[in-house]
Amino acid sequence: MTIESQLAQLQQAATEQTEASVQLANNITEGLQEIDQVKQDIAQTYQTVNQNNQALNDWQTQSGSVNLKDLNGNSHTLPTLKSLIADAQSVNPHPHVMTKAQFDALRDMRKQQYAGSGFVEWGKHNYSANNVNVNEGIWQYIAPSARNTLIMGEAASNKIAGTSNTIYPVVNIDGVTHHVSRVAHTSTQSILKFPSAPDGTKTYDSASGTVTQHSNAEAAFAAETETNKVITSRKDLVFLESWHEKIVDKDVVYPLGNVQYGANNYKGIALRNNLVAQGYSAFGEWDTGTKGHGVKWSSLTEPQKAIFLGEPEHNIYYDPKAKAYIQVRYRIRVVEGMGTIWSYEGRSITPQIESFLGYLGEGNRALSRIQTRGKLDDVIDWGTVSSGEYINGYVSKNSQYEIFNDRDSSQWVPRYNQNRECAYNNLCFAIPIALVQRLNQGAYHPSYNPMGCGNFTRPDGNGITRWYRPKFSNVEPTSTVECFTLDYGNPDHMAGAPARGSWKSFGSIVGGSVNSGRPDQYNYHDTIYAGQVEDLRLSAKKLNVNVLRENEMYKAIAGKFRGKGKTLFTKFKALHKGYYRGSNPQNAVFRKGADGSAIDFYGNDFPKNTPVMVWQPATGTTLYGRISTSNSHMMLASGSHNLESGKHIHPLERVGLNQSDICYFAEVSMLPAEFDSLSWIDIVGSPENIAATFPDGVVGQWIPETPDGTSKSYSFNKKLIAPYHRCLTGDFGQTWTSESFTIEYIPNSIRKPHNTEDVALYCYAANASVSEPEANSKIRGNVGGVYASTHSSPREGNKLTSSLTELVGKATLDPAQEFAGEIKGYRLVEGKLNASYKYQPKHDEINIPAQENQSPLIKALYSVTEKNGLLYLQFHGAELKHNGTDWGDDQTIPIIDGENTKTDLNGNTVKVFCHHTLFPIGIAHNG
Repeated sequence: MTIESQLAQLQQAATEQTEASVQLANNITEGLQEIDQVKQDIAQTYQTVNQNNQALNDWQTQSGSVNLKDLNGNSHTLPTLKSLIADAQSVNPHPHVMTKAQFDALRDMRKQQYAGSGFVEWGKHNYSANNVNVNEGIWQYIAPSARNTLIMGEAASNKIAGTSNTIYPVVNIDGVTHHVSRVAHTSTQSILKFPSAPDGTKTYDSASGTVTQHSNAEAAFAAETETNKVITSRKDLVFLESWHEKIVDKDVVYPLGNVQYGANNYKGIALRNNLVAQGYSAFGEWDTGTKGHGVKWSSLTEPQKAIFLGEPEHNIYYDPKAKAYIQVRYRIRVVEGMGTIWSYEGRSITPQIESFLGYLGEGNRALSRIQTRGKLDDVIDWGTVSSGEYINGYVSKNSQYEIFNDRDSSQWVPRYNQNRECAYNNLCFAIPIALVQRLNQGAYHPSYNPMGCGNFTRPDGNGITRWYRPKFSNVEPTSTVECFTLDYGNPDHMAGAPARGSWKSFGSIVGGSVNSGRPDQYNYHDTIYAGQVEDLRLSAKKLNVNVLRENEMYKAIAGKFRGKGKTLFTKFKALHKGYYRGSNPQNAVFRKGADGSAIDFYGNDFPKNTPVMVWQPATGTTLYGRISTSNSHMMLASGSHNLESGKHIHPLERVGLNQSDICYFAEVSMLPAEFDSLSWIDIVGSPENIAATFPDGVVGQWIPETPDGTSKSYSFNKKLIAPYHRCLTGDFGQTWTSESFTIEYIPNSIRKPHNTEDVALYCYAANASVSEPEANSKIRGNVGGVYASTHSSPREGNKLTSSLTELVGKATLDPAQEFAGEIKGYRLVEGKLNASYKYQPKHDEINIPAQENQSPLIKALYSVTEKNGLLYLQFHGAELKHNGTDWGDDQTIPIIDGENTKTDLNGNTVKVFCHHTLFPIGIAHNG
């Protein structure tokens, strides 16, 4: 090989090496560039990971949304965990608490299940001897520690009685179930608190509907006008108020929804009673002490919240539209009355009957309305029509002003045009519990203060005395104001010892019965006795009317029906006797003597419309009515419910009056107070002596049997349940004796020698009527049987006998009561019993023997009727009289409206009637 060729090869090799070096260099450069790119990619990835890591932290801890990037750098927006939870909570924050839709579905189901708003369970009551119950579940407790209270429900540790399935009441109101327990008490008892009894320092003006508090009784009585009167007798209304409220509004939750919850602990959760204004838990305007226990919602742990949310009795639901928890709450309200006239003609205070929840007052003006409270924490009970506050009151479906048009008539609701919100979505409701008659704190006097409980101060400065002993000539009380004034040691008069200052224990349970001025079963003004209570509770349950009819009839026979009645006030005057001389369909005329001139009633202190009673002792006839608009005339009928009415029976011979025997008459009025257990007084004495002893009248009813010094029997006007006290004077009230007395139980009388000068007051307990005259009404379900009784025991028909006829059974032989088989031969027209004699119901012969004491017998066909959406027992029947051979019974039931008389098969005039129970026995339903 030549040098040239070698050089060429070397040059070729060099070239190749150079190209390889260049390629290597290029490769190295490219490698370095790739390394730089990887570094950049690694840095970018690190930055992305770092950013995503922060975003993940934000996703777990923050609200809103975060941005996450993928490896390609694409950005993705995601909602945070809190936002996801919030979105889930917008549907239901806690799966174990109901949503509004679920809660409302349950309410709708209960509305179908029950007949209306009312009590599902009554609760238990105590059965100790002194703790008398008001039907099931409400009872009196007489103790200094329980002043002005009633109790509803019981504690398991006490002596309990009753048929209720629960120890405390359970209430359905607008489909919500409330467990009414621990109201103002630490146990399952609920304490119903009441304001103090009247003390003579307040006046009520019926023209304006306003109450005025005066500095003392003297100022109050001095302020009286024709329309403005001192409140000495009143009824207080008790009702349950239920409303829906956002928990967040007050940041407080209450066990059971009870804003008056009395315990300070619930399942280990400490409760406090200072979280809201005191008025939120108050029973009424008068209550400044009640404080309910609850807990701040925001302070609870999640497990503690779960307790309230997970237990349905707390009535909490979630409303997604409001994004809030709602609790349905309740309180017991006790509204201090303005007097005794709460309803027209004494009707029950129920939403089905009363369109407006308020006080009716004199002249039926209805100027004062009860205000809704609900979520408000200020306490306003009353609003007047004149002030415009009435628009915040309660109305029922029977009113055109209700805010909801899809509710039934068993609860009161807010008025549609109220000017403030009382609840969430205005869901605020009320149902009645009781109406309670109160006594007063003044001194008891049978003429000037029959409702008083206290005593009088003596003018000689030596302490206190009752009205009858000792007497102080010319310085005795002559007016009502003196029963309320404290004037110790004034030589000019005796004065009342009201419950204030050093006299605060007189008439109070604190002072005991020795310091009470009353002669009866109601010793204390600050004890709520069962006999003072009108039970307004109704069962919410749908009741089978045929089963209900039989159950309620047996209760009526057993004397377990509650009633209400008033006591009488009698004023004999100088003119007090005359003769009946005939009647027309409008009224009857009376003359001075057997053939004398017409009596001038108007000129002898008997103006027109004066309420009167007329007695004819020779025939045993007693009539009730008033002075007619024509002088010398009266409008009269039998039955005390006709007192003051314009009803007249023509001719009066139909009810026993004749034109040959002397008649006595007196101004007799009904006192406004009403009781189930009446404190009744019968008066013995001649009309002349009674007028001289009590010139201003006296509480009680005359026994038309004039004393003549011999021992004779005086029959009591009412069935005597328990004798209490007799006051006797023989010198026109200058001196008195006071003592207990014993009676002849079966004949319901007392045999006693009374001198011709004697005037005596016999005080005893008597049952009030449980029924009243009504029109023949449409029957629900089947017709019942026929019950007959002449029994002397109130627990075996006597209470029903007295209510239907005002007669007293005096049976001495068994059987004294029976059911007279099934009825037959009757006809219903549009659901009512046909009044035609041809279709009057027929029954089997009554096999009750003749009785001693001329004991009357009643027979009654019973059924269930409906009025205003409520159910009542209806009685059609008649009185029977035995003539020594038989009862003169035609074995038919007369069908009439109200009361009348007929002639039986023996020629006797007997009473016939159609009565309904005073109080409803259930809520009507159609399903």
